[in-house]
Amino acid sequence: MAALTDSVELDGGRVASYEVIGDGAPLFYFPGGPGFSAALLRPDAELLADSFSVHLVDPAGSGGSTPPAEPSQYDHVGHARFYDEVRRALGVERAMIMGHSFGGVVALTYASLYPQHASGCISVASRVVGEQVEGQDAAAEMEASLSRHESQPWYPSARAVWDEWTDRVLAAQDPREVDSMMAEVLPLYTANPDSPGVKAMIEEWRADMRSDLAALKVWESGLWQGIDARPLLAQVTCSTLLLVGALDLICGPAQARLIAEALAGAEVVVVPDCGHFIAAEAPDAFRAAIVGFAG
Repeated sequence: MAALTDSVELDGGRVASYEVIGDGAPLFYFPGGPGFSAALLRPDAELLADSFSVHLVDPAGSGGSTPPAEPSQYDHVGHARFYDEVRRALGVERAMIMGHSFGGVVALTYASLYPQHASGCISVASRVVGEQVEGQDAAAEMEASLSRHESQPWYPSARAVWDEWTDRVLAAQDPREVDSMMAEVLPLYTANPDSPGVKAMIEEWRADMRSDLAALKVWESGLWQGIDARPLLAQVTCSTLLLVGALDLICGPAQARLIAEALAGAEVVVVPDCGHFIAAEAPDAFRAAIVGFAG
C-alpha cells in the first residue's frame, strides 16, 4: 500500500502527511495503534467515499508525519492535539470525527477537547481503559474471544506472541520485529479469519504494516495498561456512535458499555459475528451504521 499522497506544513517546520478520499462532508478518520499509518484505513475510507470526504492523517511519527517533540505526546491527548493542528492547517472548520481502535479513544478525546469543531463522533472498536482498570467482564470477554481460535493450527504461535507482547515490544530494536509480531497475531483479532474478505485484509496488513516503534514503546511502557479516558467523556457534547464487533477480543461489548456508562446518550451498535476489523469483516454493516448515524 502506497504512502499517503499529500503533506501540510505545521508550526516549527513540522509536517503531516495526509490524503482525502471521497467527496462530501468532511470526516477525519484516525488510525489505531498507536504507531500505525493512516494508509491502512484506505479500504475503510473507500466504503464511505460517496458520502464523505474522508481525511486520513498519519499520526505524529507515523508515515510521513514528523515525530512529536516529547514521548508523552504519543498519548490520546497528544494525538488529538496533533490532529487539531492538521485540521486548522487544512482550513477545515468543522468535521465528523471518527477513529478505529486506539484512534477511537483519540476521536472521543478530540470531541471532548474541541467540541466546536466536531459535528459528531464515531468510535469504532475502541476502549477507553487499560487492563489495570477494565474489570472482570472485559477480561473474560477477551479470553473467550481468544479461545474461539484454539483449534486453528496457527493459534499456539499467535497466542505465544500475544502473551509475550509487551516484553517483546519493549525489547525490540527494529520496527520490523513488531511488524512481524503483528502479522502473527492479526487473525486473533477477527471472528472468522478464513473468510475471503478478512483473509485479504490480513494479507494486506501483513504486507503494508510499518510500525512507529517509538510510539509502541511508550504505549507498552504503562500508558495503555493504566489509561482511563472516562473523565474526558463528560465534556463530549456532540452526538456519538459506538460501533463494536460482538466478538472483538480487545474492544468488545464490555468495553463499549464502559464508554456508554460515562457518555450519556451515546448510540451503541453491536455487529454480530464480527471481531475488531468491522470494515473488513462486515462492510455493509459498517457503512450502514456510519451513514445512518451521520444522516
